Amino acid sequence: MAISYKITDKELKQLWFVLSKDSFICNENQRIIENICKKNGIDQDSISYFPVNKIDWQEVFDLVQTPSFFGERLIVIKDADVTSLSDGDIDNLSKLMEECYGNRLAIILTYGDDKKIKLKKYEKLFAVAKKHGMFHFVSEIDEKYLEEMIISHAKKQGTELSKKVSRNIVENIGQDVGLIINEIDKYCAASGYTEITQEIVDKIGIKTVEASVFDIIDLICKKKPIKAIEKLNNLFELKTDELSILGAMTSSFVDMHRCKLAQLQRKDYNQVQKDFEKSANVYRYKKAMSNAQNFSLIALEEILKLLLKTDIMAKSGTSDKKQLLYVLTTQIISKGVR
Repeated sequence: MAISYKITDKELKQLWFVLSKDSFICNENQRIIENICKKNGIDQDSISYFPVNKIDWQEVFDLVQTPSFFGERLIVIKDADVTSLSDGDIDNLSKLMEECYGNRLAIILTYGDDKKIKLKKYEKLFAVAKKHGMFHFVSEIDEKYLEEMIISHAKKQGTELSKKVSRNIVENIGQDVGLIINEIDKYCAASGYTEITQEIVDKIGIKTVEASVFDIIDLICKKKPIKAIEKLNNLFELKTDELSILGAMTSSFVDMHRCKLAQLQRKDYNQVQKDFEKSANVYRYKKAMSNAQNFSLIALEEILKLLLKTDIMAKSGTSDKKQLLYVLTTQIISKGVR
């Protein structure tokens, strides 16, 4: 796994191979590579781009093997999921990395399946990349990466924010890097490019449905049922899909039930995440572990039954979904917080 989501070694390389689940991360690192090359005399006119799905391998090899009278070139191969490549594409990439002398090569690909990239043919491809240049593999964008990225991106615009505010932004939005960057730009402008405060985030920031449902459950746990219903009304006013709200509530209480069982076995939320969903946001289980302390195991099991019943009724098409969610929320409240 890469130490950072961005390339930090700014030395000119023969080869860069960037691999990440997030296309935004790929694009950011492509810009870094282009800047490194430009600082070393490779200007924009000397950069050639080849989307993999439209690539003519013979054209690429001819370009690589043809000396340039105007200095070195950067050849960028991009825009594909590495696991979607044919065996022929993989062989050509390996050959290209081995023969790309006199020019610079950047291979920038995404991936979506953790299991597939562990297949031997991809391991061989990555081994060739490591041998001939830099292999920058960002296998997971976790909360720490995102929090650091937010602070760094804001600082570039002359704007400060605390680690706590940065963490809250991640909790609100999730792991969509592009969306986070757009939000930070908005917060920077709103602050007059001085400091992003929690007040600014609360006033103009967006939240995922999951984050909003977390708030509703928090209010229930804090014995504030009226506030919980108000928060539900806010979601309705924003035209949030009722089934999305119900799905997020179900997911939250399933997590809480898992955490309650883990508490009884003296396990922490990190272990719950590893046992059930390694790729999930660890904050999700941290929040679930905290909220689970407010319910008995029996109460959580009863709530799960209510959620299942509501889901069936909501999907039958014969009931008012908003009314079902009002009833469900009051039923959950009536189960009592310990």
